[in-house]
Amino acid sequence: MKHRIAFVGAGWIADWYYRAYDGLRESFDLVGCCGNPSPEGQKRLRAACDKMGTKAFASYEEILADRDVDCVAILSPTSKHFDQASAALKAGKHALVEKPVALDEAQLEKLAKLARETGKVLFPGHNFVYRPVDKKAKEILDSGALGAVSYASFRAVHFIPPEHAAGWRKDFKDSGGGAMMDSGTHLVYQSLYFLGMPRWLSCFSASKHYTEMDGEDVCQISLQYPDGKVGQIFQSWGSSDGSAGEIRIEGDKGVLLITDALYHDGVKVEDDSSYQSSFYHTLASFGLAVDGKPSMVSSVEEAKQTLRIIQTAYGAAKSRKVVSL
Repeated sequence: MKHRIAFVGAGWIADWYYRAYDGLRESFDLVGCCGNPSPEGQKRLRAACDKMGTKAFASYEEILADRDVDCVAILSPTSKHFDQASAALKAGKHALVEKPVALDEAQLEKLAKLARETGKVLFPGHNFVYRPVDKKAKEILDSGALGAVSYASFRAVHFIPPEHAAGWRKDFKDSGGGAMMDSGTHLVYQSLYFLGMPRWLSCFSASKHYTEMDGEDVCQISLQYPDGKVGQIFQSWGSSDGSAGEIRIEGDKGVLLITDALYHDGVKVEDDSSYQSSFYHTLASFGLAVDGKPSMVSSVEEAKQTLRIIQTAYGAAKSRKVVSL
């Protein structure tokens, strides 16, 4: 079945999803997009819709009222996600929601309940776990090929565009945090995908480069799991090492490394780690989920756990204490 989808938000993330949609035209029709109602926002919306060759809806309410639209991709600032996702589900639309899905666990529980009641799909945009490198790494890890895992690290170091630092991400009320809440969310939900929920954590954070932002631009979380293994999640916007990030999982029988590809004990076993293809696989999986097929890898429960880890880490950074989860 071909689904009619509308994008909610016309920022840079919409462009990534449009490129993904371009390879999935047999599954979706992109019927339009809405954006920020400000004059500047409407200018961006018109430019984005011209580029995508689709309709510029006057408002989100117009999208929800359109009976031909059965799916929405909510690509707006984080603080808007809960209200927009709630409205979509109530209007009978399936919703893919960019990360973080919401900034409050109670809101996530309400969204999950609403999805159950309406029978509609609520699909977290946790795009990295839909990459082929992540899928293959999980297969190897679950096979026991690494033996007893003792350590894992999840690391990303990069700058962000100046307009991002000066936009809605600047204010804590809109962003819910800094580097770890924003792009660090990708690292946290991947850690959950591979290792599950940690038992204890500690955290250090700092503001070193984007000092005008309310949130941190450098954050390091140290973790210990119920079976004793330890881990680290490090997200920095304070420098750039030119890499695409790194995931390393070490056991007594082998090592997995995800960088530009997936390496198992130094041997490349999967090439596709690209940011662009992650959106393709995410959107494709959303379409399958809407069709009733079990394609969701990272659910609202993982979104709740991701949020809990990050918010607990922020508290631990302030208290300088090891905190139990």
